Order: sequence, then structure tokens, then C-alpha cells
Amino acid sequence: MTTAALPLWRDLVLKRLTDRDARERDAFVTLIAAHNLAVQNVASLQNDLHALSLAAKNGQGSPGSAEHGNHGELAGQVANLETQIKELKDERADLYKTQGQNAQKMLELMEAMQKADGSVSALEEANRAVTTNLNTVSARLRDVQELIKEKDHVIQILKDELATHQLELVQREEQLSEKEKRVKSLEAENGTLIERWIVLKQEQAARMNEANEYVEIALKSKAASPRQLSSADMKFDAFPAALPTVTNHIPAKLVRRMQAHDSEINCVQINGDGSIVATGSNDRKVLLFDVKTGALKSTLSGATQAIMSLTFDNSGELVMGTSNDNSVKLWNVATARLKHTLTGHIGKVFAAKFTDSGRVISGSHDRTIKIWDLNRGFCTSTIFTLSSCNDLCLLNGDGTTIASGHLDHNVRIWDSRSGSLIRELSGIHYGQVTSVAIHPTENVLLTTSRDNTLKLIDLNTYQVLKTISNDAFRPGMNWSRSCFSPDGRHIASGSQDGAVFIWHSDGRIEKVLKEHRSAVCGVAWNSKAFVSAEKDRAVIWWGP
Repeated sequence: MTTAALPLWRDLVLKRLTDRDARERDAFVTLIAAHNLAVQNVASLQNDLHALSLAAKNGQGSPGSAEHGNHGELAGQVANLETQIKELKDERADLYKTQGQNAQKMLELMEAMQKADGSVSALEEANRAVTTNLNTVSARLRDVQELIKEKDHVIQILKDELATHQLELVQREEQLSEKEKRVKSLEAENGTLIERWIVLKQEQAARMNEANEYVEIALKSKAASPRQLSSADMKFDAFPAALPTVTNHIPAKLVRRMQAHDSEINCVQINGDGSIVATGSNDRKVLLFDVKTGALKSTLSGATQAIMSLTFDNSGELVMGTSNDNSVKLWNVATARLKHTLTGHIGKVFAAKFTDSGRVISGSHDRTIKIWDLNRGFCTSTIFTLSSCNDLCLLNGDGTTIASGHLDHNVRIWDSRSGSLIRELSGIHYGQVTSVAIHPTENVLLTTSRDNTLKLIDLNTYQVLKTISNDAFRPGMNWSRSCFSPDGRHIASGSQDGAVFIWHSDGRIEKVLKEHRSAVCGVAWNSKAFVSAEKDRAVIWWGP
């Protein structure tokens, strides 16, 4: 391992040792040189001493003062050398002692380094644990940040709901004052009507008394002179002619299957005279088919997102589609050209209906119902519905009374002229309402819900007349549509498993059609055709 690869603490220790060597190197060099010189001097002196000793032995018995003088001089030198040798030995002993101390310091430094290695290992282990904990905390922080974003979104929704409720409260207060005035006016009108009714009853009683007297006179005359009363003698009120009925054929078998779109189908509708079937899809197109032949008549384009519902006007000249691009679009059936685009909603538009007076009423997931003037091409009024609107229907031709089905499981009845809520039907369903439809001849509302039930509601009393359900029936979409038969005696609705249920209005199952392979999004029924569409792009014509 290179020095560059060592941890920082090792770099620090090596740097300190290098600095120490650089700082104390000259002192040790001098000491070693002196030691080496002393050793050399000792060796040289020992050699000289040995030579002198030999010389002294060789000259021990020779006479002469000169020799004695030389011997004395040599003895002095020897003594001097021995002193130097002793000093050098002492110095060497000091050097050995210093060397030992240095070795001890080196051992202590090595031991400290080993301890530092152990501390570093412990620190590295702690660092790994801290890193793992940091990663865990970072992941939790990301999760918390995502949760905060979701909470912020929910808070924004709640703020919007609060603003809507506050606006609704202000409107309700204004409407309450208007209602009080209307109640007083109605009370006065009611008093007048009661007086008129009493007068009318009195007149009817008087006429009845006159009639009774006339009959008694006639009977007396007959007893006196038997004569048949002619038609001229008595007058009868004419009874109104019976309303024409529509022949009702319960569909029983598959007549034609078609793959209609490039993507999932969301809705199906038949025009008033039963000649055209329209389908809307996630491919942003509306397809028009000939009912008799099944041939594609035209393709209507212009939407930028999925088509969610379709409606024809009474004349059959226009077809209207609502879209997830927050708009309502109207096409001319004959030319297949886009005629109007109504923009103003800020959420997906799931339903819209034509009125008899040249208006359009639309319901959206932005929790509003808007009334549009087609002659001028803009929104004339907005009703705040308190919850996302999945479907709506008109309870009369001019659209002054509207029924709407909502995400919050409730059905609401509105007065479109004042924008006021007439009635809120809560507790009827326990899942979001996917469809509302009015009976063709009676004041009865049909509702469909994700709680797997259909309800028939009397709009005079707002009471549930009948709950229709089956263990196998499951609406497959939040915009699944149900419908009445043309005579109102039967009800048709599609299920998640592809079955189409035909119920009698009393709740009995008349027929279950099982030709679809995916969830049925809607059914359309008039006197000339019965058509159903499924999510997986198939449209089926049914026959009796």
C-alpha cells in the first residue's frame, strides 16, 4: 500500500516521524561519529598499550638510566591511555544507555501506533455503522418528504373544498333570504289558491245538486211516461286519449359484434330515431355507425384526451362529447365537423345534456355544474356541487331541474335557474354514484352505484321505491351507465365481468346477456336497437 493510499491518521504519524528525524538527525550523527571515533581510539590505544607492554617486557633486565627513563615515560603514557580508555568506556556506556532509551521510546511509539491502529479500526467500524444509519435516515427522509408532498396536496384540496364550502355558505345564506321571501309569497299564493279551491268545490257541489235534481225529475218523468233518455239529455266529460306506447323487445341474442376503437371504450349512445350508434374512447375519437348495417359512417376528432360521455340532441343534428381535457365538444353529424368547444371547467367533464331551449348543462370533477348558451357559446351560470359529478340528467325538457350523481355517494337535485339545491339524497348509496337516468314516462329516477346496487327513487317523495341488485352484478367503472327501456318497464346495466343484466322494474331479472369479455361501460336502448359497449373496444348489437 502506498503512502497516498494510507488513511489520514497514518499520513499524520509518518509526517511527524519524518519531521522528528529531520530535526534530530544531526545530533545522532555527531553522537554516532563520536562513538565510532572513541571505539577507534580505544582500539588504537589498546594496540599501543599492548606494544608498550611488549616493549617493557623486552627491556625489563637491561641496565641504564636511559632505559629507566624511557620506561617511566612509557608507564605515564600507559596510565594516560588507561584513563582515556576508561573515559571512552564510560562514554560508550552513556551511548548504550541513550540507545536503550531511544529503543524504549521506539517501542512505546510502536505500541502507541498499534493502539492507534485499533482505534482506527474501531473508528472505521463506527463510520460504517454511521454510514449505514445515514443511508437509512436518508431513505426515511425521502419517504417523509414524499409524504409531506402528498399532505401538501391533500391540504390544497382541503383548502379548495373549504373555499367552495365558504362560497356555498354565502350562496346558501343569500338563497335562504330569497327562500324566506318566496315562502311568504307562496304562503300568500297558497291562501289565495285555497280560497279559489273552496269556491270551486262549492260550485262543483252546486252543479252536482242540480244534476241530482235533474236526474230525479227525469226518473219521475220516466215513471209517469216511459221514455228513453237520449244522449242530448245528458252531457259527459271526454276522457283524454291514451298516450302512445313504445314496443318493448327484451334483447336475447347477439346480432353483431364489432371492434370499434384503437383504445378502451368509455361510452355508447343511440340517436333519437335509432339510426346511428356513437361510441367514445380513450383514443380521443367518436365513431358513428349505421344501426342497420353496422358500417362506420364517420369519425369525429378534435378532443385532446379521452371521450367520457356522448349525447345526441333532439333533432339528431348534433352529437356532444365530454372529455378529460376539461371541455365539452359538439360535432355536426352530417358534416362530421367540430362545431363548438365549450371550455371553462378545470376538471374532467364526465357528463353533459342538451335542453329543449338551446342550452347545454355539463357536470365535472371540478365539483361544478355549468349551464352553457349555445347561441352565444359561453357559460351563463355555475352551480357548486360540493363533490365531483360523475353523471347528471334533466328532470324536465328545459333543464330547469337537474339530478346529479356524485363521488361522495350522494344524489342531488338542483334548480338550474337559481343555482340552489332543492334536495340532497344522502344515505341511499354507500359507493360513488356512476349513473342517473329519468324514467321515460314517470317521475322516477334510476341511480347506479359502485356499491353494486341500482335504486328507483320517487321524485315526488324522494323515497326509494325499489333496490335492485344481484350477487354477480358489479359495475366495472366510475362512469358505468344504466338505462330504462323505451317503455320504462325494464332496466339494463352492464357488469364488471362482461354480463349485461336486464331487470324488470319490479326487481326481477329478465335476462343476463353474456357475450362481452371485459367490463361493460354502458348500454343504449331505444325502440329500434339495443347496443352495449365494453372496455376492450367491442360493441355488440342485440336482438330479441
